[in-house]
Amino acid sequence: MQNLSPPTTPQTTTSTTTPTITQTTNTNEYKCSECQKIFKNKVDLTRHNTIICKYNTFRERLVPVVPTDLTKLFKNDLIYFIHRRLPSDFKNAGKKLVSIPCSESQFHAIFANHIHFYSKKSGVYKCWFRGKEREEKLNQIFGSTDWGIKYYNQNQRTFIVLTDNNISYQKTETNPLALATAKKANSIIKPKKSFNKYKYGEMLVEWKCRHDKDAMGNICSAKFIYIHFYTKQAYIV
Repeated sequence: MQNLSPPTTPQTTTSTTTPTITQTTNTNEYKCSECQKIFKNKVDLTRHNTIICKYNTFRERLVPVVPTDLTKLFKNDLIYFIHRRLPSDFKNAGKKLVSIPCSESQFHAIFANHIHFYSKKSGVYKCWFRGKEREEKLNQIFGSTDWGIKYYNQNQRTFIVLTDNNISYQKTETNPLALATAKKANSIIKPKKSFNKYKYGEMLVEWKCRHDKDAMGNICSAKFIYIHFYTKQAYIV
């Protein structure tokens, strides 16, 4: 086992990233760049962004700061488990879930400034990532551009769908057999909007505490991070 010297505690930062204000084609609507929620006026969107900033700052003094070197090791663990959920078979493409134990402070150390939902009652945090801009944010978070891609033999790769990267990869799927298999698989796994809260082309990161109670009334709990995403495979020529 590698011995780590006692790390110094990094200073806590209170800087946050304010979501971009995007005006839709309808001049009377404004959309949040992260959660895609649409507002009728700029004032409501600004109020929404103010609340989001509080989600990323108001608990900083309540959770211990995780050393940088331990956070880096935990990010490597996350990438490992994500890659384990990137299958080589077209039939196994679709919705995936990664779930591993994670402290609240460790979650903050990785996804601070990207938290877009917090419930005081349940203690649940949520982050949404969708589109090219958010994909670049994830590249920065994980310190790699291949965190969501797994390469296989015969010029094949499986990747996490984040809308924009899905379009670029789709253009490389020139293998007729692969395309036919992918089309059949997608027709089977395509989620119904009315029953699935996880959107295709979007990665949702959640943190929550799970509890278990036995017949004697003994209660135990553990904290987890959940990463929901969709995968797709491409054949590269």
